[in-house]
Amino acid sequence: MTLSHGHRVILNIVALFVAAAAALGCGGPADPEAMPQEARPASPDGPGPKEASNGAPTAARRLPCDVDAILSARCQTCHSNPPKFGASAPLVTWDDLQKAGPGGKKVLDLLPSRIRDDQRPMPPSPQPRLTEKELATVDGWVKAGAPPSTATCSNAPAPDGVQPLSCTPDTELKATKPFVMQAGASPDQYWCFGVDVKLQKKRHVTALAPKVDNTKIVHHILLFQSNTGVSTDPFPCEAFGSSAWKLVAGWAPGGTNLELPAAAGFPENVGTTHWVVQVHYNSSSTTSGTDQSGYRLCTTETLRPNDAGVLAFGSTNFSIPPRATHKIRCDYGLGPQFANVKLFNASPHMHTRGVAMSTERLPAGGGAPEMIFDQKAFSFEAQANFPITKAVAPGDVMRTRCAWNNTTNSSIGFGEGTGDEMCFNFLGYYPNIPDLTIAGIPLFTWVTPALTAACVSE
Repeated sequence: MTLSHGHRVILNIVALFVAAAAALGCGGPADPEAMPQEARPASPDGPGPKEASNGAPTAARRLPCDVDAILSARCQTCHSNPPKFGASAPLVTWDDLQKAGPGGKKVLDLLPSRIRDDQRPMPPSPQPRLTEKELATVDGWVKAGAPPSTATCSNAPAPDGVQPLSCTPDTELKATKPFVMQAGASPDQYWCFGVDVKLQKKRHVTALAPKVDNTKIVHHILLFQSNTGVSTDPFPCEAFGSSAWKLVAGWAPGGTNLELPAAAGFPENVGTTHWVVQVHYNSSSTTSGTDQSGYRLCTTETLRPNDAGVLAFGSTNFSIPPRATHKIRCDYGLGPQFANVKLFNASPHMHTRGVAMSTERLPAGGGAPEMIFDQKAFSFEAQANFPITKAVAPGDVMRTRCAWNNTTNSSIGFGEGTGDEMCFNFLGYYPNIPDLTIAGIPLFTWVTPALTAACVSE
């Protein structure tokens, strides 16, 4: 039995690009004509309200408290002052919302359509979309002229985007020296570094969270394992990592950390475990800076009942026609090695033309399909982990759908570059299924479900 060069390359592909930005949100009705002249919104034809001598807004230019509450909870993870995680501008004060946005319109005038944009949703994944009540608040406030308020609000500031772990980290994966962003460089940069962990006793990783150093330029962070060591000094790398790296976790601002269920942990075996951290930097809000972000792990030598693993469902075999929307449906039947398998995490991944992805389980012997994960509005700029609690069994069929919108004049196929496309739903699971090889040829690896799925266009 032989294997083509292309098949051998694909067998080891790992790709996940997790990025995210925080949300826009506003609220609070009022009648500007009923307000004193000095408290009315700034006119495009004349000066706005006065500022205090120190440059701060006067009391007449504060945000209404419902506006302030939504901005604090839904926007300021990134759109703080100064902005974080690659956000372009602050959204903290009434004056911030009067400034020009894309196309020269005021930010407040862009809000109603922006928060309803299903292709580029705000708030972006993994944060939930605005509720109907919040949408109505936005509409009411904007239609009323976005008037300021004199109220003093007590809304707490937004967090820094990293949620605390329920455990105390005991391992930090950090580069030996900081990354340095140079002025004039590309606004989007991907840098990687490796960390080797040497052990004389096996242990389990039970939880993982990023350690963000410079929130002004960090956009998202990915964590991989590799079969070989990688430079401990930061180096530029591909946007989707190396084909020899296996994805373990990813994080974007506002997203959840990865905490494994009590029944499983990612193994660090006796000997050396090769970790690789990839950081996506964005310089839209600054031209230079340094960073030494990494990942923190909680581990235990009191081994959990199961090793955890990651499986890739979807397809590597498709062609998206030019100037067209395209959707595929891919089925993969689960073999006997899937007895008692539990799923705990979903990480969908496509590229810039991806618009939607889902994976459902068709039970063995018939019955109603069960949705495993459904992302109706996929965004390349906002990919993340999504906790799930599902179970599968031998004979089940895993059905994954991917949809794209190809606006180019050329067909697009599978590949690692941004101009190519992917259709992967990475599912965290336990117990880990060992690789199966015969005469050095892999018959089952973590990416086999995507390699061998039966796919049709829909």
